[in-house]
Amino acid sequence: MKRLILLALCLVACRPAETGTLQHTKDTAMLTPEQLNSLILETLSAPQYKPIDGEKFYGPLVTEGGSRVYVSTLDREQVLAELSELIEPHVVEMHWGDDYGQYHGTFRLRSNPALEIALATSLLKPKTETFKDAPEILRAYNSDVLYSPPAPVGSP
Repeated sequence: MKRLILLALCLVACRPAETGTLQHTKDTAMLTPEQLNSLILETLSAPQYKPIDGEKFYGPLVTEGGSRVYVSTLDREQVLAELSELIEPHVVEMHWGDDYGQYHGTFRLRSNPALEIALATSLLKPKTETFKDAPEILRAYNSDVLYSPPAPVGSP
């Protein structure tokens, strides 16, 4: 009987972690580039974010290398805080630039410093010309987000 209980304990204790969400591991373990990418995409799939056609609004260079563009109901500072908290444990340095109302940065990954991600967020309200054909975006959203997945340092 003791052996059965020990076997049951071993089976329960040794089962693989759930893969439904990476939220638990974001602060406790170094994530691989693929895991960090999944965590960021999971965050950007929350209801306060909506993917948009980055090429349509910003041109073809924006979506090179798998970059994605989102709009958010959050303001720029809230997006910055959420993304900073999310990636800070997994990047070498955390420095955001602030140019013309846009926060942006490229961040080397702790798990593989030869790779980096890029993030940017800015206010939508001044972009009336950019979104002239989509005024509903300006009415419903407060900021935009550009995310470039892990790529070799210095990639376009």
